[in-house]
Amino acid sequence: MISAPKPAVKRAVMLASAFSLAAGALHLGTAPAYAVAGPTSKYECRDVQTPGSLFPGDEVACTLTVSTTGNDSFTNVVAEMTIPGSTVYQTGGTKQGAQKVVFNLGEISKTKSGSATFTVMVEGKTPANTAISSEAVVKGFAPNGAFDTTAASNTLTTTTTGAGQGGAKLTAKEDRASVNTFGRAETPIADLVDAPAGVTPKIEQVSSTEPKKGYVAFQIIDNGQKIAWSALCTATAQEKTESFTVKISANGQAPVEAKVTVLLGDNVANQGIVQPPNCALKP
Repeated sequence: MISAPKPAVKRAVMLASAFSLAAGALHLGTAPAYAVAGPTSKYECRDVQTPGSLFPGDEVACTLTVSTTGNDSFTNVVAEMTIPGSTVYQTGGTKQGAQKVVFNLGEISKTKSGSATFTVMVEGKTPANTAISSEAVVKGFAPNGAFDTTAASNTLTTTTTGAGQGGAKLTAKEDRASVNTFGRAETPIADLVDAPAGVTPKIEQVSSTEPKKGYVAFQIIDNGQKIAWSALCTATAQEKTESFTVKISANGQAPVEAKVTVLLGDNVANQGIVQPPNCALKP
């Protein structure tokens, strides 16, 4: 005959079972959550001014594209992109702190992608062979939970050493242009300024230093690389001049002002602009 276990033994078995269940519950509660898949990110930085040769003072644009080919939609998508080292932030997104730019991309789905672009300028004193790259963190919500993914851009490398503020800089020049009566002429930016290697200057503004004369009309063309001059109502029997101030800028450089004196008359190249209607000769 088998006797029933003693009560003390029953209590020991019950306590052991309870401890095992509690330990199992603790283990389940601290298990890591499974990763939630997010959308696909493509990240690229490019040299805007001199593609293939990155110089100090150049502008670099970093573009992140977020998309998905699946049927899931992702909401409240935010992209956090790092500002590359040896660069200065210029435009795009919301700058947070010293080294981060944030974009709110909203919803990403099979029919709606998101894009974020910011620009930086390579610092003027950056040495040659300096790597310029960025990283991005993309966060948001998938149908099965929150996601957090990363993307790295390509790497650009500087090809020369920058001179910085104490070295080479924009140097304004003084130029003369000629335009035939009712004609047209052009002045390239190289005639107006000397620029350090790798620096791309741009004509920003032209203004007459003799506004009462009004002999010449002008237009900034070719993305700030030339000025197009056209003669207005000038007397054909006598040559006249009108002087202009040209403001020129470049990334990483202090703006400068060049001077141009435009000569008008019959004995200069005529590119065939017709005489303006109702032309009244200037004295």
